[in-house]
This record gives sequence, C-alpha cells and structure tokens, in this order.
Amino acid sequence: MGASMPHVRKTVEELIAEEEKKAEQVRVRMAELKARQRGEDRKRDNHRKIVVGAAAMAHIKIDAQFRKELIAALNQAVTDPKHRAVIPDLLDEKAFQESMRVAAKKAAEEAKEAGQGTDEPAGPVRPQPGKGGPDSGGPRPT
Repeated sequence: MGASMPHVRKTVEELIAEEEKKAEQVRVRMAELKARQRGEDRKRDNHRKIVVGAAAMAHIKIDAQFRKELIAALNQAVTDPKHRAVIPDLLDEKAFQESMRVAAKKAAEEAKEAGQGTDEPAGPVRPQPGKGGPDSGGPRPT
C-alpha cells in the first residue's frame, strides 16, 4: 500500500472557534432579516395610514356627523403644533367649510380654463329643423 497522509484532527479550541464564527454569521443574518422585516412592516403601516386617511377625507365631505367626530378626535389627538399646522381645515368646521368653498372655486376655474363649463358648445353644431337649416321647411334651392 502507498503512503497516506496522516489525518490531522482539529483541536477542540479550533472547533469552538469555527462554531463561534458560524454563530456570529447567523446573528448578522438574523439582524439583517429583522431589519428588512421592520422596513416592510413600516411600509405596510404607512400604506394603511394613507388608505384610511384618504377614506376619512372622502367621508367627511359627505357625512357631517362623522366630520364633527373626526374634528373632535383630531383636536384631542393631534397636539404637536407642526402636525396641527398641516390640517387646520380639519380642526374646525368653519375652516373646513371655507376650504371646501375654495376647492370648489378652484375646480370651477380649472374646468373653465380647460374649456369645460364655458358657453361654447361641446361638439359640432347640427342645424335644427325650423332654424334655417336644410330641414327648416323653408324654400329649397332648385
């Protein structure tokens, strides 16, 4: 038989060092995964807030009682001046009504600028009977 290389055994200290290195790699990977999960949870939570906020904003325009309750809830819950500064029209009924008037006026102006809501006809004009058109019943050219 040929000469074989002697099998080198690792010491217990070397085995421990290898396992500690693997354990550290697992801790790092777990920390990365947990950070990723927190990011996904934060995105989902922000999306939910946007959806719920949009629904509430739409509903306050059609339900006065809901609007009154939301105003009360916002006045109680939103205490930071910088947060209150972005929702002044939602903190007071009179301010809300004024913001709705301003928004309606702006929408009407934008529609007028876009050619909508003007006195101009929307499409081609067809002669009507009795108004001088070909079917008016008057004399026809021969």
